[in-house]
Amino acid sequence: MPHMSTFTFSRLFHASLGLLLCTASWCAAAADQDMRVTLDNGILRRQSDGTEIAFFGVNFYAPFALDYRQLRAAGIPPEQAIVTNLTHLRRLGLDALRLHCWDREISDHQGNLLDNDHLRLLDRLIDEAGRQGLHVVLTPIAWWGTPEPDSPGFSNLYTMPQMTRDPQARECQKRYLAQFVLHRNRYTRKRYGEDPIIVGFEMINEPIYPPKTTDAEVVAYIDALAEAVRKTGCRKPLFYNGWGGREKAVARSSIDGITFGWYPTGLASGRPITRNVLPLADRHPSAYAPCLRGKAKIVYEFDAADIPGSFMYPAMAREFRRAGIQIATQFQYDAMSLAATNIDWQTHFLNLLYTPAKAISFAIAARAFKDLPRHADFGQYPDNTRFGHTRVSYEKNRSEWVSDDAFLYSNDTDTMPPAPQQALRHIWGVGSSPMVEYTGTGAYFLDRIEPGSWRLQLYPDAVTVANPYAGGGNEKVRLLHVRRTMTLHLPDLGNTFRCLPVARESAAPITASHGRVSLLPGEYVLTSDPTRKATPGPIPYLVPPIRTDLPPAADIDIPELWRRGFPVRARVTIPSTEPTTCTLLLRAPNGDLSRVALPATAPYVFETTIDPDIVAADRIRVGAEIRSGDNSPRVFPGN
Repeated sequence: MPHMSTFTFSRLFHASLGLLLCTASWCAAAADQDMRVTLDNGILRRQSDGTEIAFFGVNFYAPFALDYRQLRAAGIPPEQAIVTNLTHLRRLGLDALRLHCWDREISDHQGNLLDNDHLRLLDRLIDEAGRQGLHVVLTPIAWWGTPEPDSPGFSNLYTMPQMTRDPQARECQKRYLAQFVLHRNRYTRKRYGEDPIIVGFEMINEPIYPPKTTDAEVVAYIDALAEAVRKTGCRKPLFYNGWGGREKAVARSSIDGITFGWYPTGLASGRPITRNVLPLADRHPSAYAPCLRGKAKIVYEFDAADIPGSFMYPAMAREFRRAGIQIATQFQYDAMSLAATNIDWQTHFLNLLYTPAKAISFAIAARAFKDLPRHADFGQYPDNTRFGHTRVSYEKNRSEWVSDDAFLYSNDTDTMPPAPQQALRHIWGVGSSPMVEYTGTGAYFLDRIEPGSWRLQLYPDAVTVANPYAGGGNEKVRLLHVRRTMTLHLPDLGNTFRCLPVARESAAPITASHGRVSLLPGEYVLTSDPTRKATPGPIPYLVPPIRTDLPPAADIDIPELWRRGFPVRARVTIPSTEPTTCTLLLRAPNGDLSRVALPATAPYVFETTIDPDIVAADRIRVGAEIRSGDNSPRVFPGN
């Protein structure tokens, strides 16, 4: 059987789906017993034991709009994308999913719910969320347009301000909301309004009001939508968005909770933000309004937008908990099949395979969110970079989670976990640490099965080949399946453990030498037990098919402006698995050409500081000459 990374995606999908379906009865029981959430004086609690909830996750949109259309165009069934990506969310330890539903795609002009492929996929997404242990918050009305010009929904007839004031628009919304919560999911056989997986409903996404709309009119609108839902018998918590300075109106209404968004770095800068933005995470601008006491608080959308660094998410989670927020969901997780191009919502980019350091940072943020008590206060930057088991560093471009049983890091670290021999069960990381030496750029997950046996899931290298935040459908990040050396310092494994490839059960085991093994991306069982077999783990290992038809590429990173007389830093990233050299080409307006050799400083990365005398001209054209293996030189941009 071929190595895991050469499986067709279809085989991966069906194998994982079978495994997931085998656990369906267990997950259904868990949903009924453990997943139901109730409201207690403004606090969301588990019904089973009364403990407070703290759910952390993402928005994900395979059933709707651009994602739906792009997946279909790529030949990827959306239901396949749902299973794959929710499996990756579980791999990261997340437990929440939120999405605003494109009502234009699942309603008619009168507000009647339409049973179509979009609604079927929403059913499937909710069903799969339950199987993967994810709670769901739904926003039934998005109002947003769709890629389809003939979408049938009632929102096509009204502007967003009309949605909040027009009597006919209000009747359409009330009719639609009632039918939405009464809809019976074809997979779970539960109505949305009674499914324990669904925590609650946010009435409408980001409402906008006509000029001079009073708070009293906003209260009347909120109460009308809430009454339409409650008349169906639905008793789930209902939420409403307080943006636009309408917190007092939300507080006066009959709604159970308020929702917030947060984008401290703004949106759509068009390029990576590389400055220190940690101080921007010190205080949420509107979550502390005194009038909101007694209302549950959730964050429907947030992101460290346009930030390629892996330090911001845990700091945002820390502030959410200080503000008393109990559910927070990032906007939005890129489907694996679309993530190479970041084709939707260019300012957001998060995916386990294509942004591995950010994904591990997000996993750390999820742990911090669950670990920190509501209203825990760690002060202001720079005094708040350590909180609970979490550490963040702009200078090191790193997040860390360091506890007795788990050690997570988003970049190289010299931190030593406190109990590696006695209690350590999970090591998730990118780069190297005292426990793992690894030069690849992909994420890896080491989970202890029992003393002397660990499961390793090793993901492909991710290499940036273009500005991820520039928009467009061009390739932004490339995955490479490269054999790399990994050296493990796990006391219970020893130095001569066996490494068993899960996808090739008949393959001969690899024996470590001095704790060192050479591995391709894939799933492995590492063991000192000579009788242990290479059995698959509870979370399937899912990666896209290997691409061998992609053209050469290079990403040139140099400032567009510089101060005369100062050195300039230049960096070129090249996704080549062959020995490669890189020379920067600098052409002045008079035609003079300077050549600057860029040494390799990390896998795929070549960089140096250019002498100010070389960049003395007012305007310079920059290129890179690449030589890989025995190939002729190529010049980028332009290949």
